[in-house]
Amino acid sequence: MQFESEQEHKLVLLLERDPTVVDFISQPETFHFYDDKVRKRCYTPDFKVWRSDGQIELHEVTIEARREAQKPVPQREIAAQEICKQRGWRYIVHTEKTLPLGYEYVNLEFLAAFRGKSYITEKITGWWMKHLNGLERYYPRAILSLAGSVPANPPELTLNERELLNGLYYLLWHGVIQLEWHQPFLWQGDFHSNARIWLSAKDPIVSLRQEKDVYNKEELL
Repeated sequence: MQFESEQEHKLVLLLERDPTVVDFISQPETFHFYDDKVRKRCYTPDFKVWRSDGQIELHEVTIEARREAQKPVPQREIAAQEICKQRGWRYIVHTEKTLPLGYEYVNLEFLAAFRGKSYITEKITGWWMKHLNGLERYYPRAILSLAGSVPANPPELTLNERELLNGLYYLLWHGVIQLEWHQPFLWQGDFHSNARIWLSAKDPIVSLRQEKDVYNKEELL
C-alpha cells in the first residue's frame, strides 16, 4: 500500500486492523473544482475505503497547522465534502491529533509485522484460548511459562516459545486477544512489566471464524 508520510502510515495501520474495512486504495481519483476566486483547482484525496455495510469513504491526512492556516475550512475539503454528499459517501479528515501517537503507534507498528497467516495455526490459537480462558488481565510472560510444562502426546506436537509468541502477536493484531494499546507492551527484548493481555469480549468461536476469514482474504491478495 502506497503512503507518503508517517501520518498516512498510521492511518493505513488502523484501516488494516479495522474488521469493518473490506478494502481500501490510495490516491483513488482527482477532483476538479473552482475555488472562491473562480480558479480551477485539482485535489486528490489520500484514500478510498469500502466498508462491510456498503458505505464508501474518502480519507484525507493533513497537518493540523496547515488546516489552521486555512480557516474556516480548506476549499479542497469543502469541494470534497460536496462531491461525497452527492455520491452518498463520507469524507473524513485526519491530523496528527487524531491518529495514533506514542505507545499506540509503537505497538501497532511492531504487531503489523505478524499479521500474516504464516504466524498462526489452529493449534496455536487453541493454546492461547485455553490458557487465557477465564482470566482477566494477565502478564503474558506468566502465561508463556506454562508452555512445555505439560508434555504433549505425541511429543512432536509440543509448541515452542517462538511459535507461541508469533501466534500471540498475530492474535493481538487481529483483535482475538486484547492489550492496552496506549501502554508499553515490549521493553528491552521482553514484555514490559506492566503489559497485560486478555481474550476479546467477542465469542471465541466467532473470533476463530473471523480469523479463518482473514486467511481466505490474504490468499486472494
